[in-house]
Amino acid sequence: MTVNNRIPFGARTVYTVNPHLPPLILQELTNQVKELTYERSHIGVEGQETEHSMRTSNQCWLCWDTWVAGIMHNIFISANNDYYQYDLDHFDSGIQATRYEVGQKYGWHVDDGQGIIGKARKLSMSMVLDSEFTGGELEIYDAFQNKTLTFDIAPGHVVLFPSWISHRVKPVTSGTRYSLVAWMNGPEFK
Repeated sequence: MTVNNRIPFGARTVYTVNPHLPPLILQELTNQVKELTYERSHIGVEGQETEHSMRTSNQCWLCWDTWVAGIMHNIFISANNDYYQYDLDHFDSGIQATRYEVGQKYGWHVDDGQGIIGKARKLSMSMVLDSEFTGGELEIYDAFQNKTLTFDIAPGHVVLFPSWISHRVKPVTSGTRYSLVAWMNGPEFK
């Protein structure tokens, strides 16, 4: 995809990509993520997180220097060069592995704010790892079009969007949804 300079800054909402991960790589990544030790997800800022009914998933963290980070970083940079053209630095934090079981969800929220190193989150990424679930769609509110966009993400596919855009994960209705979420940060917009 090539940036159409006629697309207003605020209208560059969602970028989707299939990075064509080889099936063995995707399966190995999924197996590794399923074997992690998960804890109840929280909301809030670091040091002040609390459990809340708007976020009922379970999560754990992969180090930003794990092998999958290289793949995710390349996707971030390619999408940014091709579509967003933001001033980015690096990963905001580690990569969040999230597990959603039946009935679990994450209500409407934004990912903006200061990251661990004190720079603004600019881009968010969601990658679904398996298809052994129903429900759990990612919804993103596109204020420019004044509508909600729904993404039933195929395994290994990625959805990227500006971190200040409101989004949610709808409740899982059967099975278990595993995903990876990451953020890129950079200096504040001027």
